[in-house]
Amino acid sequence: MRRHRAQLNIKPCLATRFPSLSKGLDIDLDVNMFTEDVHLAIMPIGGRTYKQEDFAVEFQGKEPDCERAKGIVGELGEFDRYDPTGMACDAVENIARYLAWEGQAVFEIIEHKDKIYVNGFTPKNLFKLFNWYLQIIPPGDWDLWKRKFSFVNKGKVWKVEIPHELGGVRGYKKILKKLRRYNRLGPGFYRRDLERGILQGDFDLLKYVRDSEIYCNRVTRSWGWNRRDWGQEKCTEFYSFYKMLSFKYAQALLREHILEEINRLLDRLEIKCKLIVTGLPTSGDISQIINDMREGELSFSAVSDKVAI
Repeated sequence: MRRHRAQLNIKPCLATRFPSLSKGLDIDLDVNMFTEDVHLAIMPIGGRTYKQEDFAVEFQGKEPDCERAKGIVGELGEFDRYDPTGMACDAVENIARYLAWEGQAVFEIIEHKDKIYVNGFTPKNLFKLFNWYLQIIPPGDWDLWKRKFSFVNKGKVWKVEIPHELGGVRGYKKILKKLRRYNRLGPGFYRRDLERGILQGDFDLLKYVRDSEIYCNRVTRSWGWNRRDWGQEKCTEFYSFYKMLSFKYAQALLREHILEEINRLLDRLEIKCKLIVTGLPTSGDISQIINDMREGELSFSAVSDKVAI
């Protein structure tokens, strides 16, 4: 069940969204697929996995602190959940979703009736000025938020960014920008001509598609993204599995980074509790699996089972 904070009369200081900046249906197919794949299955969906039997989530600390920690972690998810495992999985996936869209996830820490809430908001038009954050609201959203800007102390904002090992915020945004260069349906002039019923005889669409695939593979090389293509026509089976493992490795790095940042948030809020997730393949595990596959010590099916979530 999706969370409805409006019923709690919580009033964030920062605007949560800017509809006027939305691109609507103008979303690039490769960008959409890449951002979806980054956060999908980063944690077991609903907290259940049939491949990793040792998977477990634990809140380590004294009971009062653990209850407070569960409240915070529950706030970070998209849905209202009451089981600790599903709550933690939803929180990590939701943060990963924000990171996939923007390269960073920002949350406002709100104190309301002796309880702490954490509310996600857009990182667009957000600027840090010394010990403060300034949020400039676009003209198209002035009527929605009844103001032109928001100003809040940095202590009220919690930020998570794409880890440096995966390019950081700037590097990640460059990937998204470069992925928009090619459109799978052809360049703009070609698509406009098709809408008019004109077929360009001197334009080689197959070569364009092939060039776009090579380009996308280069752009996302640090992530190992396969563009959801498991075909064996353009690469060997070994390379297909190598790319799959590379992407799983990147996801593991991201998962570990998010969990570390959540624990830092709990420490910052003076909650003496740790969120511990075990039983999922770590970045170190996957790195070793890649080496074992190179040496021929693991079959492809064994590799798939070891990293499946």
